Amino acid sequence: MRKFLVFLVFLLIMVAVADRGLHYAAQSEIATRVGQQYEMASEPEVTIGGFPFLTQAIGGEYSEIHIVTGAITVDDIQLERVDVTAQDVRAPLGDLLTEPSVVAGSAEAKVMLPYSELQRRLPEGIVIENEDGSPRMTGDFAEGGYSVPVSAELEVAISDDTITMSPTDIQIDESPFDIAAVAQERLTLAFPVPQLPFGLQVTGIEALPNGVEVSAEGTEVPLVGGDPQA
Repeated sequence: MRKFLVFLVFLLIMVAVADRGLHYAAQSEIATRVGQQYEMASEPEVTIGGFPFLTQAIGGEYSEIHIVTGAITVDDIQLERVDVTAQDVRAPLGDLLTEPSVVAGSAEAKVMLPYSELQRRLPEGIVIENEDGSPRMTGDFAEGGYSVPVSAELEVAISDDTITMSPTDIQIDESPFDIAAVAQERLTLAFPVPQLPFGLQVTGIEALPNGVEVSAEGTEVPLVGGDPQA
């Protein structure tokens, strides 16, 4: 009986080791494939949820996979981070470790667009700064041969496939002529929503202290093996 118990403990340990080994290998393979697919400078962090891993791997279905990327460039726009939580993921083990095709039944994501991407579209001399936890445009506004200090809060919105950033509560220092209307026009930006990774669709947008956070979601989402431009 004692020998049997020792053997059983040994067997459980080996199963646990194999489980963790395959778990790590699968996470690493997905990270490598996603990094290559989107030509990232560094591989993303991938976490496959659920325990034990082996039962999920044998069935080829996973309750949740979490992917967090670093900087990624799409449509000439640099995204600071893409944080995706995918659920009901289908990935046969044989494919996962060779030529993987990983598809999520559904996925939600938070995509961070740094203010540097918006700032480079503003008139020269205007920067976006964090003031008391809120983003604000400040700087010297050049018009008619004069340079006038201005500042404004900013609002972001999304409509169809366009992101709009507009100034509110514009503060203008003393000027020889009224530039409020011109400042309002030139500090308002509109540009297309970049094609998000994994074919996700934008659902919302919010201005945060460190950047613009875009919410996105999708169904039947190709995490690995899909067309990066889809």
